[in-house]
Formats: sequence, structure tokens, C-alpha cells
Amino acid sequence: MSTNHDDLRNRLRSGLDRGAAPELSADLVSGAGDRTAPRLTNPARGLRIAGASAVAVAVVTVGALVVAPSLTRAPLFTAAGASADTAALGSRDAISSDLRIAPWVEYRYTAGASLSTQGGSGPVYQLVLDTADPEARTADLATTLGVDGAVSQADYADPAYPTWIVGPQDGSAANLTFSAFGTGDWWFNDPTVASIYICDESVTVEDAESYGCMMPTDAPANLAPTGETARSLAQALFASTGYEADAAHIEITADTYGTSANAYLTVDGIRTSLNWSAYWTNAGGLSYAYGHSVHPEARGTFDTVSPTEAVQRLADYRWYGSAGPEYQGGAIAYSARGAVDDVVTLEELGEPTEPGIEPSAEPLTDVPVDPSTAAPTPAPDDSLPPVDVDPDLAPTPEVVEVTVDNAAATLLLMWDADGNAWLVPGYAMQVPEGWWNAVVSLVDGVIALPELL
Repeated sequence: MSTNHDDLRNRLRSGLDRGAAPELSADLVSGAGDRTAPRLTNPARGLRIAGASAVAVAVVTVGALVVAPSLTRAPLFTAAGASADTAALGSRDAISSDLRIAPWVEYRYTAGASLSTQGGSGPVYQLVLDTADPEARTADLATTLGVDGAVSQADYADPAYPTWIVGPQDGSAANLTFSAFGTGDWWFNDPTVASIYICDESVTVEDAESYGCMMPTDAPANLAPTGETARSLAQALFASTGYEADAAHIEITADTYGTSANAYLTVDGIRTSLNWSAYWTNAGGLSYAYGHSVHPEARGTFDTVSPTEAVQRLADYRWYGSAGPEYQGGAIAYSARGAVDDVVTLEELGEPTEPGIEPSAEPLTDVPVDPSTAAPTPAPDDSLPPVDVDPDLAPTPEVVEVTVDNAAATLLLMWDADGNAWLVPGYAMQVPEGWWNAVVSLVDGVIALPELL
């Protein structure tokens, strides 16, 4: 028995004397997390091989790997290099370039003493398209929403933005469009179902016709569904298109012109900015509905910076993400140089403050769109000559000091350079004036940022 132990020790010593362990390639190490770990079919038997001998420790040491200390994980994705104005708008409507010209305000953010200095961690999700067959998806949606006709590519479609449609493209009758990119947004529109406009008390009977409205005494009853009836109809409608929304979380808004229903993609109990919507007019018909064709897939949990540290990112539009409905109601417009131009609230624009929508690829009349959930727009035409700006004529910005005392952890919608949508951890920050801003909280290196514009 002594001879057997000596032989075992000699063989182990010979096996250990192989020089320095090799360094592994970055590809091998970064992919190790995706491989299934080996396991013993009979762990107890495997442990008995070494018996009572102390050489069991040496056996484990043989399997040790040396990883280069400078080895780092590649970024999950490169953030989209969309224009700062488009990326930073969390409001319902696009804001014209004229609005960004004056006045020029430079906001300087400071973290309040009440903000935490502790970092943490949070999950990242990629929003993956549900379908690989856009024609079939378009046909299914058209059937569900009662639109007749054959599926064809829209006239304005191109390889980068493939768009399919059922129904007339001129908007003369009900149609259904599906965008086979981004979040796979779809849009149903029926222009024949219009609201009956009721004259206000300032309009006389004689002027009613010229105003295109009906006097309250002549108007028919409002036939749009309301309350729980509208909520139930919306839940069934969204489910028929692939999104199972919790009825309790569907927001219903009703007025004399119709009823709208909004539901938001909810992940980990957090409502994100990606929404589904439907609108019934007071004539009783479904005027429009829209939604998406994606599902979230987890890509891991990553470290995050503290709210205090994240405040310093507010002036850099590349860290912007679109927050959910709880944190909407105001927007920051950034200049092309990356500084903040002005604060624009929806109230100042004279528009409703309810959350917005993702634009369809098809231009639609009198339909609000939300650039914060839209795929990045094509790059500007490089063939246009550059515009020379005399630095001496540039306006001197008004400097506004902003102290941020409120930061809520949430999930933000963000786009990558390939047009894919992601949900990443971030903070929604409310400033003393009442408007909200949102900033990604992932530590440096998890995602790659585009160059500053």
C-alpha cells in the first residue's frame, strides 16, 4: 500500500511540473459564462479518489487558470449616435428646430446633499423582435383589426426601414402598417371614424357650420366606451395583437371627443416608456391603435453608479434614456454641441400631458408622435456644405444652476447603433422646477458611447 501512495505522489508531482499556466484568450474567457459547467455524475465517488491523502488539494490546483489582469468584458452594445435633440426629447411631440434657437440656456447640475453616494446593480434587457416573417405578422394584425386587402411593402419602405402595409396608403380608408425593425411597431388607422366636434359656448348657431362643429343641443350621445368597459376592450385588443396587459394598469382617459386607453410594457414591476394605445371616437368607432412586436430578454445584471455620480451625466445627452409614464411631463432639448438649450414643458407647448406614442413609419395627419421611443433617424446628408458660424456672433448662454435632490431608480429605453432597443437601469431625476430628466446609471464600460456631436 505504501508503494501505491508513493507512485500516486510521483505521478501528481510530474503532472504539476509543467511550467507556468498559459494565459487564456479574451474570447475564451468572455464566453465562459455562456457555457454549462461540468459536474460529476457521482460527486461522492469523485471525492473518494484522493482518499485521506492531502494531495487532493494539488489535484484542484492543476485545474487553476491564469487570466490576464487587464482582461475586460466587451461592451454590451454601442449606443446610437442619433441627434442630441431627438435622443433627449421625452415629451410627446417633436419640437421644431426654431424652438431650440432661443433662448440658449446652459444648465449646470449639482447633486443635492440628500442624494445617495452608494452605487448598486441593475438588470439589462434587450427588446427582441417577436417575428421573423414580417409579411405574416402584417397579415395577422390586419385580420385582427379588420383591415381587408393584400400585404405589400409600403412605398416609402427601404432596406434599412422595411415597412409593410394592408389597405390604401393615401389614408382614404382603414389601413394597417407594420415596421419590421426597431420594436416592430404597428399602426392601425381608420380615417372614416371621426369624432363629432361639439361647438363650445362661444360659437353661435349661425357660425357652427363654418366652424365644422355641432351645437351641443344637436349633437348625438357620446358613443365611445368609458371606464371599465373601455379598459376591458383595450385589454382584449392588446392581447389579440400579442401583448398581455394587466387590466388594472391600463390608463383610461375620456372627454367629449372620445376615449383613449394606454398600457405600458412592464418589466420587473416597472412601467417602461414603450406603450400600446387605442382611441375610440365619440361616434363609437376605433379610430386608431398602435403597439409593438417585441419581448424582453435578459442580458445580465451590472454595476451602477450612485445617484450623486449620475447627476454629472445629465449634461451629456449620450447618457439619456426614456423613462416610463411616472417620470414624464417635461423635456430637455439639447444643442448639437451637447449642451442644454432650453427646458420645454408640454404645458408650454399647449399640448396634453398624457404620455406619447411611437411614430409609425407612415406619416400621419394630426397624430402625435413620440421621438423618445422611435428608432434612430438616418444620418443627415453629408453632401450638404457645412455652415460657417462666426464664434463672435454666437450668443452668450444664460447659466442656470440646478440642484438635484430627487432620483428614482427605474428602467430606461435606449437604442443601439444597429437600431435595437434596450432597457437599462437608470435614474429619473426631478429638479426643483418640477420637470423630470433621466440618465443611464450603468458604470463606464458596460455600453460604448458614440462620439460627442
